[in-house]
Amino acid sequence: MLRVLVADENLETNSNCCQYLANDKNLDVFSSCSGINTLNKYREIQPNILVINSNFKDKCYTEIVNELSTTSQERKNCNIILTVDNSTEKIELDYMAKVYKLFYFPLNYSYIKKGIEQYNLDNIIFYEPNEDNLRALFYKINLYNESLGADYFKYAIMQCYNNPKLINSLKSIFYLVSEEFNVSFGSIRPAMRNALKSVNDFRISSNNKGIFKLFENEDFITPKNFIRNITKHYLKQKK
Repeated sequence: MLRVLVADENLETNSNCCQYLANDKNLDVFSSCSGINTLNKYREIQPNILVINSNFKDKCYTEIVNELSTTSQERKNCNIILTVDNSTEKIELDYMAKVYKLFYFPLNYSYIKKGIEQYNLDNIIFYEPNEDNLRALFYKINLYNESLGADYFKYAIMQCYNNPKLINSLKSIFYLVSEEFNVSFGSIRPAMRNALKSVNDFRISSNNKGIFKLFENEDFITPKNFIRNITKHYLKQKK
């Protein structure tokens, strides 16, 4: 499930927002009513998304963001949905890498929920690699679902997810794909490479955003690192 921390000093607004979001069975919703408590709770539960109101008496929201950005990992984690009550704050927000979405009052809970859903898509947190989730992922990264390579990748990732030891043996993966689709062993790698051409092109234009962050230390995506990194990403969601 996606963990969401709602931080708002106004108890009524906080409660209403939590209740609205909790109707989504895929969201695990927590709440906080002060700046200090928000920091403590964030470190305790490590939420995927922090929905925070800019008005706190004990800590300014910029202080909270700065304290959450002390490590390079958190600094890169663009996971805050901020609600503000005046447009002048937008200038300041341009320099805050952790702020994913900005909404102005009056507060609309449906906008916040849509923001969370978009975050989910941008980061491809789909919990497990089934046919539907992989199709959505492939669509997102410009991998043509109709290609043979896409079918091979889907099957390979699901097999590796169920048996993680396979991740380190591309040969074993190819044999499983060969048996499942009744194709020659030698035809699998070329089909996968061909399917990844459009992905690598799209990756360059997207500047390593979203799911491509998994490959930011690699010059280009190969069948081996595609299967390995995507499977490991899903396995992390499983924990």
